[in-house]
Amino acid sequence: MPSAVIWLLDANALSENDCDGLPDYLSEPELLRYRRFLRPLRRREFLLGRMVLRFAIAQLTGIAFEAIEMIERQGRAPRLRLPPACSLTPHFSVSHSRGWVACAASADTPLGIDIEAQDGGRDVEALARSAFSAAESGWLSGLPADQKTEAFYALWSSKEALYKLMSNQDEEAVLPELVATGLRLQSGPGWHARNWSQQGFSLSLCSRDPLAAVEQHRIYGAASDGWRQQLGV
Repeated sequence: MPSAVIWLLDANALSENDCDGLPDYLSEPELLRYRRFLRPLRRREFLLGRMVLRFAIAQLTGIAFEAIEMIERQGRAPRLRLPPACSLTPHFSVSHSRGWVACAASADTPLGIDIEAQDGGRDVEALARSAFSAAESGWLSGLPADQKTEAFYALWSSKEALYKLMSNQDEEAVLPELVATGLRLQSGPGWHARNWSQQGFSLSLCSRDPLAAVEQHRIYGAASDGWRQQLGV
């Protein structure tokens, strides 16, 4: 059965100086986009997201980090350009939230990933009424009060991850209901979801096919060589 790997990096722990030299790996269109970000943290998120994506693909395919190119697409995930000798067609997805970068990769099945910072100070029931269907917001309202924040963000990130999965397959992204007969769905025609809640974040991964295994790795620093050392490879 298919499998996937998730890579997590906290960009908040890094400074602009830590990222010196990384823009050299970007293509010219990527560099132009990078320079348009005004906020330093958002700029680091984008830059490190592209570095983690290159690293994930390099680990999956055995291709050198420097040989992986990204082709920018307006309003969509980039397209990979790999050396002709590579026989794999990797699937990937990237997400950012409040400085955290999450990247998922698979050799077997299309993916969509989303990471969301949980904010316990927000009125999640009001947000659900405006953003979710009646069935979805009703499901949330019926939960115990101490479960609502985590449940809201889990459902929100699942919907975002599913949207990305559909977009990555060039499908028209009309999201299905994720609640039926009062129960939250974890799969449907052409999609399967997994969710995690950790360190105040909700993380969701949607795949076209059921996944036999999902590995998670947290990496530190801003250098791919350092990431490889952390993994012992």
